[in-house]
Amino acid sequence: MRAVAIAMAVAVAGVACGNASSGGGSGSGQTDGVSSTEINVGGLAAVTGPLGDQYAPIFDGAQAYFDMVNEQGGVFGRKIKMVAKLDDGTDPTRNASQARALVEQHHVFAVIPVASPVFPGGRYLADHNIPTFGWHINPEWSPGPSMFGQDGSFIDFTGVNTFDGYLGKHIGSKKVAIFAYAVSQSRDCATGAEKSWKQYGFDVAFSDSSLAFGTTTLDADVQRVKDAGVDTVVTCMDVTGNTLLSKTLRRAGLANVKQFWPTGYDAQALAQFPDLYEGVYFRSGFVPFEEASLSPGLTQFLTEMKKRKPNTNISEVVLAGWIDADLFVTGLKAAGKDVTRQKVIDAINAIPSYTANQIEGPIDWRIQHTQPGPTDCDAYLQVQHGKFTQIFTKPFVCYPHASPTIPNV
Repeated sequence: MRAVAIAMAVAVAGVACGNASSGGGSGSGQTDGVSSTEINVGGLAAVTGPLGDQYAPIFDGAQAYFDMVNEQGGVFGRKIKMVAKLDDGTDPTRNASQARALVEQHHVFAVIPVASPVFPGGRYLADHNIPTFGWHINPEWSPGPSMFGQDGSFIDFTGVNTFDGYLGKHIGSKKVAIFAYAVSQSRDCATGAEKSWKQYGFDVAFSDSSLAFGTTTLDADVQRVKDAGVDTVVTCMDVTGNTLLSKTLRRAGLANVKQFWPTGYDAQALAQFPDLYEGVYFRSGFVPFEEASLSPGLTQFLTEMKKRKPNTNISEVVLAGWIDADLFVTGLKAAGKDVTRQKVIDAINAIPSYTANQIEGPIDWRIQHTQPGPTDCDAYLQVQHGKFTQIFTKPFVCYPHASPTIPNV
């Protein structure tokens, strides 16, 4: 679901070509940012830029977790202090320079959290072996052993996935159409989707990955969808593109065509476009907010956010910040009182099954920098009567990654 986010920025900001790892810079200090009473960290997000402030709330999720831990006495008596919250302006060059600034000017022990659709700075951080934690939507998160996304670090946009086939089987799909933007990651998403639907025996009757970001009309494509007898559409677009498609389908008399959006599981967006969201299917890699009682970790997240950040709208990116902070603290505790960057990295990479206290499916950090885990766990939702409603098995459906056949689970 998050993979589409990077495509939006590439369309607006251009290809991320900054050489983030060139030049000097230390980054080698194993205890930079550590004192007897504090551990200093800093983060980086697209706070401003053409895509608005959808990424900035990751700071709130991480800060709420750190505030909770600090209130309990910190980690081995050290409080975690976020000394810098930098803005890359959704600009590749600025992202690279701000990543360097966190290490070389602010002397942080770890970079946390990160949320930006462009992340060339990840190359510098990986090259300098800086423990880095953030929203896992960029290719720079893998394969560096110091790079930790909230749900693993391996990304393969074009590979076969199981979730398309599983959903299609259970909602009765037969003929599928795929919509994507004409930028690399969005096209890659469409490539992966087409491979997956075909792998599981569905007819991909129409696919268009040439759409301009910000397009204002989809009438011609929707007419072709209608002529082809498509019953399910899958998108690799943002909420703006998805809602435009939904509106166009309805105007063409195709309101009964099933829609699967890999992005857009957001209460604010649903409130803004309730009619266009109605009936749409979504997938989540964590226990849905609506089913928080099934997860002690998610229940704690919602309770602490209400207490510490009551004005923050709950979203995926906020939860990502919380999970990032939890993983970092888990690493700190395992590393011991005489903490170093390498000890934290090694400690996390020895964890065979991380779930953030049952918020998400298990992540095997021993392998998930360079390959996917053997099992995927997903929650499926549909908007029913104006509400995100979980369907199928709760809290997750779990199946083998890229299964050769659709699992019967």
